[in-house]
Amino acid sequence: MKLHLLLCLILLSTAARGEPVRIFFDTDMATDCDDAGALAVLHVLADQGECEILATVSSSLNPTACAAIDAINRYYHRPDLPVGTVKGPGVNEKSRFTQSLAAEFTHRFKNGQQPPDALTIYRDVLEKQPDGSVTLVTVGYLTNLRNLMQLPATDGHVSGMDLIRAKVRSYVCMGGNFMGSPPVDDLKLDNVNFRRDSASAVEVIRHWPTRLDFAGREVCSIPSGLQAGAVLINTPKENPVRRAYEVYLGGPGRTRHVADLVTVLYAVRGLRDCWNISAPGTMDIAQDCSFKWKSLADGTHHHLLKKPGNDRHVESVIDSLLKVPPEPRP
Repeated sequence: MKLHLLLCLILLSTAARGEPVRIFFDTDMATDCDDAGALAVLHVLADQGECEILATVSSSLNPTACAAIDAINRYYHRPDLPVGTVKGPGVNEKSRFTQSLAAEFTHRFKNGQQPPDALTIYRDVLEKQPDGSVTLVTVGYLTNLRNLMQLPATDGHVSGMDLIRAKVRSYVCMGGNFMGSPPVDDLKLDNVNFRRDSASAVEVIRHWPTRLDFAGREVCSIPSGLQAGAVLINTPKENPVRRAYEVYLGGPGRTRHVADLVTVLYAVRGLRDCWNISAPGTMDIAQDCSFKWKSLADGTHHHLLKKPGNDRHVESVIDSLLKVPPEPRP
């Protein structure tokens, strides 16, 4: 209980000071257009001074994922953000939209230039941050985090686990289906963020050393019922996020679930008037990524809860961010 209270006090004190949240963003930019929407929301929140984006890496081996990430970063006038990808074993799913973004928009990975190792970016970026200051966000597979946790100490660098303990304040993860009371995920609703690299999901969730908050599918994906994105039709045609939604959904002015967008919004703004959050506990995850939730007074896991009757408000907050144009930057 003392640890839980300390973590909450740290989070509240940072919000009270109005300090930008330092976000390290890890996405499987390929599987669904909501990854593009989440990155757009993150950039707008950064433009508004609510967060600082430290890096944007891919947990997918899809060859055009990093090109799509970089194209979105450039549209929002942050072309120098570190972009990297998984090296070695990982998940390589076909995408319905990243190839179009790679072909139609400017990015740094044209002419065969390969993205660097996301693990190197994790280490280099985290080492430069103040202790206890970083919020990690994953809206995809947990491959990069597993690689980081397994990174040994070498050449003057601490181990990955020690680096996480020193630099990471909290971790916000899109994943899980928290159904019932107490919540149980029997995978009937599926859970691709965990299941497609189950070994990484199990290791990370079982051994993560800081606070870990889950945005479950019942809050922001299927069966949540929340939808957003049609407003992108009112943004310029040069917007790669608009293009991602149009290609993925087969036409303009259509909506998609808000799983990854909710995850980013919560990571930056906290609960505010959008959600509630569970009491502390732990996700007791099995090897197949099914799990049972165990309430623990000193647990470091939490999961978002819907506020009754609040769905349209959450959708309107997200849509209002998606249609904000990029801020001019030097």
